Amino acid sequence: MPILRRRPAALVAIVAIATVFAWIAPEAAQAQATAGKKKTEGCMVSYDAAGGALVVKDKKNKKEETFKVKQGTSVLDKTGTSVAKNGRGAKLADLEANRPVIVYWMPQGEDKFASKVDAPDAIDSETGKVDPDIMEDAGCKTE
Repeated sequence: MPILRRRPAALVAIVAIATVFAWIAPEAAQAQATAGKKKTEGCMVSYDAAGGALVVKDKKNKKEETFKVKQGTSVLDKTGTSVAKNGRGAKLADLEANRPVIVYWMPQGEDKFASKVDAPDAIDSETGKVDPDIMEDAGCKTE
C-alpha cells in the first residue's frame, strides 16, 4: 500500500510542474520574440509607398525618424510590416499624416525596419472630435 500513497503525490507534483511550465513558457517565448525590438511613439509625418518608408516625428527627441516598411501579407509575415488602426487590421496606405503612431522596429544594418505600426484612435469618444491632448502628447499639430 505505501506505493499507492506515493503515486497521487507524484501525480500532483507532475501536474503542478506542468502548470508552472505552461504559465511560464508563453512569457519566455514572447520575451524572446520581442528581444531586440524597439518602440518609437510619435506623430506620423509621411508614408512613401514607392520608397517603402514611413517617417515619424519622435515625441521624445522631436526628431524625424525614417523606418523601412513593407506591407505584410498577414500578422505572421515576419518580413512584412503589420498595421493596426484603431485596434483593427489595416494597410500602410490607411495611415494618416499628423496622427499619433507607435512603431515597433528592429535595426537592419544602418536602417530601422518597422515590424508593426499601431495607429491609435485620436478621436474623443464624448465629443466625436480630434482630442487635442492625445495629439499634443504624440507631438502632432492640433487642428
